[in-house]
Amino acid sequence: MIKLIATDMDGTLLNDEKQLPTDFFDVLDALFERGIHFAVASGRTYTAVEHFFPEKYKDRVSYICDNGTCIYHGGKPVNVNSLDRKTFEELLRTCEEIGDLKLVVCAEKGVFHLPDTEEFNIEVGKYYWNHKTVDSLLEDMGDIYKLAVCDMLGTMTHGKPALDKVFGERLSVLVSGQIWMDVMPGGVSKGKALASLMQLLGTTRENTMVFGDYFNDVEMLRLADWSFCMENGHEDVKRLCRFTAPDNNSGGVTDCIKRYVLNEV
Repeated sequence: MIKLIATDMDGTLLNDEKQLPTDFFDVLDALFERGIHFAVASGRTYTAVEHFFPEKYKDRVSYICDNGTCIYHGGKPVNVNSLDRKTFEELLRTCEEIGDLKLVVCAEKGVFHLPDTEEFNIEVGKYYWNHKTVDSLLEDMGDIYKLAVCDMLGTMTHGKPALDKVFGERLSVLVSGQIWMDVMPGGVSKGKALASLMQLLGTTRENTMVFGDYFNDVEMLRLADWSFCMENGHEDVKRLCRFTAPDNNSGGVTDCIKRYVLNEV
């Protein structure tokens, strides 16, 4: 019996217009009636995730944010990791040396980036709620949860190999899309965060269902016997999962929940 369902947001639960499936809240209500816990696991920061949920749901849904840097459960942060200041400043210098990288800082006080083109502002706005421009990324932003990096030259072939060469295992560099990657404290991932949530809830891989589409979802997909990659997901990720869900524009997540958990299809 499924006791926990965790899903990625962009490219998975959300369609390409960044909208939830039309039947999502009906499905969520049905899950709660059966005592099944629901969690979203996203590269987005907390404020860019929780606003999708009306007030009555916010404390009932768990949130794994910033690719595992923060966990919110019962409406409160229960696990937060942050970059130390020295490493963060080294990271900024390294990105500048690599070149052709646009940076977004996800921090305790908000989401910040340097002034840029309207095109970049629109791209950032797809994933981050209420982001702000600053004159310097060295301003006081509180704890730094992660550095999101936009790499128009391609994360897999340009930015990630260069960052891995410098930081090795000191930092986690996770690819979240063709032009996006997230840089976090070493050892941080959605998988590590989901493992902590599973321990908190007393669930096991046998009763956990996970949905994802890209490489930053791999570690959490490996934790579940019920692992689903979206039809629109990366082919390498599909090969790691037991099941393939319909694409994100077809409401693939809710379709599979109804089929395999609620027995409505």
